[in-house]
Amino acid sequence: MRASRLLPFAFLALAACSGQPPEAWERPDHTTPTVSDTSLCREDARRQAGSLYPDQAPNDAVGLPRTSDERRFPAEIRFYEQCMTRQGFVRMSAAPAR
Repeated sequence: MRASRLLPFAFLALAACSGQPPEAWERPDHTTPTVSDTSLCREDARRQAGSLYPDQAPNDAVGLPRTSDERRFPAEIRFYEQCMTRQGFVRMSAAPAR
């Protein structure tokens, strides 16, 4: 019973690992970013978005948990794209243009 509930998640994980991302980053000389490149940009984007849109403190009087600002995730994506561009990468379409 337990394995049958996990089966759809296993297929989704397999599909996510086997396919290419919808859009990849490349330099004009067709070199792809290293793990170090992407990791640096992710950390930088997360830090910048967190300082621009910090989590709201929990309201202990009411018992509400800490909540994050809805603008934080789009800002993190924007900062990530800016960082990748500064490193000389451009976004390439995964599907060939027809």
